[in-house]
Amino acid sequence: MKKAFSILSLILPLFLTACGSDEFKGRYTDQEGLKSYEFLPDGELRIVSDKNETFGRYEYESNDKKITLMSEQNTPSGTVTVNADGSLQLDATTLTRSVDTAMLANSTWIGNEGQYTFTLTFTPTEKGLETYSELVTYYDDDMTYVYQTDDSITKLSGNQLFLDNTVYSVSDVSDTSLKLSIGNQSMVIHKHPKDTRIEFRDGYSNVDDE
Repeated sequence: MKKAFSILSLILPLFLTACGSDEFKGRYTDQEGLKSYEFLPDGELRIVSDKNETFGRYEYESNDKKITLMSEQNTPSGTVTVNADGSLQLDATTLTRSVDTAMLANSTWIGNEGQYTFTLTFTPTEKGLETYSELVTYYDDDMTYVYQTDDSITKLSGNQLFLDNTVYSVSDVSDTSLKLSIGNQSMVIHKHPKDTRIEFRDGYSNVDDE
């Protein structure tokens, strides 16, 4: 039986929200992808580095595109600038938009790259963000495909997404798409309504039906 490409179990836009405003909100990471800054409703700031988590406060001035950080629990204080490209500037540190749980929850993400179609469907539960992944691997020589599925729990850390113990890098995040990478392989996946189904390529048959 053909050995299918291992599931590229690969996972979002983070505008800022402050003091009751929904104009901006989200999660950003530093250049190394090790520390994340998440701007939560009601002016709360959550900073995660490795296994350390601290909280602070912030205020967003939409006219000036400035965010003022207020120190709590050793969190940084000062002013953050919202750059024209959507990134944030905190002193010499540039923070780029990253994935968050809210943008993944109750949605399906689908990508196509070469001989592969890959989907991730996310469902919030008491256990965490349960994830149902599907991978279709196409073979042109005999016009067949292998269909694989998996269940896991998604966790986020810095610019990385964990599907159980498998780690993927996340980049190029927008409201409706993001790039997932593992090793030298990458795939852009696009957001769809939850439980959107894969459209199998015409003319190919499932190897399990033969």
